[in-house]
Amino acid sequence: MFLLRPGVWHDVAAPGAGARVRATVGWRILVPGAAQWSWRQPERALVLFGSFAAAATVAALSWGTWTGGLVLAFAFATHVVSALDVVRQSAFPGFGRWMPVASISGGLAIGVYVPALSLAALTAWPVTVPGAPGDGYLVNCWAYRNNQEPERNEWVWHRPNPWSELKIGRVIAQAGDEVEWSRQGFRINGEKHAEGRPYRSSAPPGEMAYQVPEGHVLVLPDAAARGGESAQRVVLVAREQVKGRAWARLYPVWERQLLR
Repeated sequence: MFLLRPGVWHDVAAPGAGARVRATVGWRILVPGAAQWSWRQPERALVLFGSFAAAATVAALSWGTWTGGLVLAFAFATHVVSALDVVRQSAFPGFGRWMPVASISGGLAIGVYVPALSLAALTAWPVTVPGAPGDGYLVNCWAYRNNQEPERNEWVWHRPNPWSELKIGRVIAQAGDEVEWSRQGFRINGEKHAEGRPYRSSAPPGEMAYQVPEGHVLVLPDAAARGGESAQRVVLVAREQVKGRAWARLYPVWERQLLR
């Protein structure tokens, strides 16, 4: 007989003893506090799970900031402490002081956190708008892989030209669309658009018409697309300069929303 965990004795000679221990732990080691809860240790389970859940929530809400990174590190440390507690209560004899810490930290980092953060970086990369550090977006860098084309009204992360900084804007016309500018206003495929003008100049030509060329999209800059400036010039952007799709506005916090 030996003490498996506080208050529970286990017979080492009992058939299937190791299987029962593994079943008790199993996947629960991936959820901080889950194994402790199954072992009827509610106080310990609630402290571990509550600390992890609070830290993970704050890290998600502050994603892309130093605060978010530090709180995520705290969530990871809480997860390691929970898993270490599971191992120390389940294993007999012990594995020493540092071996469990190193193996659990490395296992969770490589098996859980690195893949999760890599996926988040590809599908929800946080970006800021040049000249407006308080404006932040989440960008899906995988959105246009495999030659997928940006759709009309999608928000994109793009370079207006190969030498400029990456910016955010909304696609208002695709390849093949007819764009017209006249004294009656700005039209795309015959439909009037209140936003946009063809040139940066304060005196654009009186009339102009063209078709968006193959491999290009017409983009309305961020400020105009959100209604901040109604006279922003539209930009003809080459498809290879579109680096991802912005799918959520992250900052300022009070303007957080999904982009449609």
